Amino acid sequence: MTEPSNVHYIDFDLMKEICHPIAMAIFDSKTDPITDFDEHDHALLESALNNARQTFDGKELYPSFVQKAAILYYGLIKNHAFENGNKRTATATLFVFLYINDLWLVSAEKKVEDYLVELAKRVAKSEGAGEKEKFLREIETWLAQNMVQK
Repeated sequence: MTEPSNVHYIDFDLMKEICHPIAMAIFDSKTDPITDFDEHDHALLESALNNARQTFDGKELYPSFVQKAAILYYGLIKNHAFENGNKRTATATLFVFLYINDLWLVSAEKKVEDYLVELAKRVAKSEGAGEKEKFLREIETWLAQNMVQK
């Protein structure tokens, strides 16, 4: 799998118009409703969306595509910008991020959605910088093994 040469990022408008509605359509339930988009913490959402673009001293903190995808997914879960539905919104956003970069996920081991839901639950419960690095490596490895060009 080759990395996209020009990464297309998820911004606030794309989150509002595509990612969140997809999360609502796929993952919302009456017993565990996803928070309406307008009920979010704007600073926390922008922070999570911009993680993948971070630089320090002129160098990207997340230079590879899988690193960008992993920190986007992780940040949306951990920043908790929505009162409810952060893990499901992060999963839908990851799908959109891959799609707009001409990639998709295929896993022979288990259903992609099942893995991502289980992973999101573990990420949400994690604490500390050491846990963050461990999960970012796991997400990166899994994405690298399961991403395909569409």
